[in-house]
Formats: sequence, C-alpha cells, structure tokens
Amino acid sequence: MAGVPDRPGGSGPGGNEPEYEVIGGGMIDDQRRMADTPRAGSDSRTHPGAVFRTAAGAAWQSARNSFTSWWFWLACAAGVALAWGLAAVVVAWADSNGWFERSVPGAVLLIMAAILALAAAVLGTGWGFRHAGGSVLELLLAGAMRGVALAALACSALFAVGFSVGGPIALAGAAVVVIVLEAAVFGLIGAGSRVWFASAAAGVALATVLVTFLCFGNVAVTLLLLPGTTEMDQASVPVNVQRDDSGRVTSYLCVGDLRPVEVAHTERVAWLAASNPALLLGSVGAEFVSTDNDVGWLLAGLQWAADGPSREVPCLGGESSDGQAPAMPVALTGLALQGLVAAVVVIPGRWLASRRLAAGSRSG
Repeated sequence: MAGVPDRPGGSGPGGNEPEYEVIGGGMIDDQRRMADTPRAGSDSRTHPGAVFRTAAGAAWQSARNSFTSWWFWLACAAGVALAWGLAAVVVAWADSNGWFERSVPGAVLLIMAAILALAAAVLGTGWGFRHAGGSVLELLLAGAMRGVALAALACSALFAVGFSVGGPIALAGAAVVVIVLEAAVFGLIGAGSRVWFASAAAGVALATVLVTFLCFGNVAVTLLLLPGTTEMDQASVPVNVQRDDSGRVTSYLCVGDLRPVEVAHTERVAWLAASNPALLLGSVGAEFVSTDNDVGWLLAGLQWAADGPSREVPCLGGESSDGQAPAMPVALTGLALQGLVAAVVVIPGRWLASRRLAAGSRSG
C-alpha cells in the first residue's frame, strides 16, 4: 500500500498502531497525518453553513484588497459627487425652463438617489470585472461588501442633501438597499463578461453593451414602444370608489353596461424598464416614502404604470377591484431580470473559461 512502510510482522515499537495511507496530491509533509477512517454522514466542508463561511471569508479578502486601494475610495467619492452635482444641475435647469409648476423640495434628493443607483451599477461592473476569480457566491458577497462601502458614503451625502434642501430622508434608506444590491448583481455581470473571452478588451465591450442597455437602453426602448400600447377597450361604471391618501383609486365595484374607452396597456412594455437601476430605486423608495408628498406620489406612480390601465381606468372589462390579480412589485421584476442577465453571462462565461483552461493544459 502506498505510503505504508513495509512491516514483516506486528512486533516492535508502534507495531499495534493503525496503518494509514496518504490520499491526494500536494499534501504538505509536515502536517499532522490522520488515519483515513470512514465517518458516517456528509463531509462537513460541503455543509451549506461551511460553504457560506468559506465563501464569505474569500469574499472579504477580495473586498479588503479593494478597501486598501485609494483608487477604490476615489471612485466611490467621484460617483457620489457626480450624482450630487448632476442632480443639482438637472433641477436648476428644469426649474429655469418652467418644468415645475411649483417648488419640489425633494427633487434634488430623488434625482441624486436615482443617479447613485446607476453609479452603483457601473462601479459594481468595473469591480466585478477586475476581481473575476472565485465562486459565484464569493463574487456576489464581495460585490455586496463593496456596495456597503459605497452605500455608506452615499447615505451620508443623501442625509446632507435632505437636511439642507429638503425631501423625504427615508429615501436614503431605499438608496442604501438598492446600491448594495446593484453592486452585487452588476459585479456578477462584470465578472462574467471578463471570463467570456481570453481578451480583456472583448470582455470590456460585452460589459459596456450590457450595462448601457440595463441603465439606459431599456428605458429608451420602453418609451419607443409605449405609443403602440394605446388601444380601445371596454369598461363599465365604477361605484363605491375608495381612494388612498394620494387620491388614487384603490377599491371599487362595477355596474352597468360596458362602453368603449381608450386605454394604454403600459404593463405590456413596462417590464422592460423594470431592470433599470434608477427605476428599481424608485420602486423600493415607494416602500420607504409616504405618498403624502410629491416625491412619494411620483414613486408610487411607477408601480401603477407597471400595473397597467386597470389602476387608472376602473372597471376595465367590467371587472371589480376584488377580481384583479395582486400586483407584482416593480423591484422584484427588475431584480429578477437583472439576475437573469447575470446568470446568462456568468454561467456560459465560466464554462468557456474552463474550456480554454483545459485546451491550454492539453496543448502544454
């Protein structure tokens, strides 16, 4: 037996000790060797808790490498400063052109939070691209850890803006959640793009295309498709109408005959824009911000647009509010779509990388 000294008999010092066999290559000789005794149950290293702890440790090592780099903190600070500056410029420009009928105190805060969500997606992609090694769980956790660092700076800036120019401070909480999520998910997209090709330039091109579509292209496509969703439908007369604090209809009953009405079935295309980080921020923000102010009313409107005309045109098809299916939150739809894109990029990319590695080993 390999690794077992030849012993003609069982006498002599240590003769009664159990024999052992060294299993596996790369064993360090000065490590304590254990008898290879079978144990019932699965290997503790494959236990979900152990797997998570191992991945979390590796993710922390990767994130700590970023935290010790001044380039990382410079990128975070630049993203926060850019969001703050752009938000102030956009609001000032819109106000000078008469876009606001009256002052909206939370406009700067809302736009800044939306831009921060976009910045988290872009930065997360870059971080994931630079640190593409490790398991999928390691990449996800490392991206979330970097997102926490960015969210800490962003939250401080949002608090400063909220207290100085006004607006719902609770929106900062929504921004923290979205920034961490976007840094993690887009980090997977960046890492997957890097391993798709042997050339880094090709990976950069793929990541750029994906991030451009998810951050800007999806909204542009949705706006282009919206006019085609308008058509004639049938609706009856609503009675016993109830409204929420913002004045939107929440409950009603339907009576009378159906009559033709023109409606826009926005739900047919709104799902395309749901994966946009800024709209994802708006959907999550609607859960944090009350609807008794302009910002809260606007955020709630995103969900209503995704629900379609049944929210704006009561009794569509003669159906009362009790008969309508529960609304799917925009945030869940958006995260699911982003996760799908990440999976489509990461899984084939890692398979291609393994193929290249195997081909290189054979040729070597």
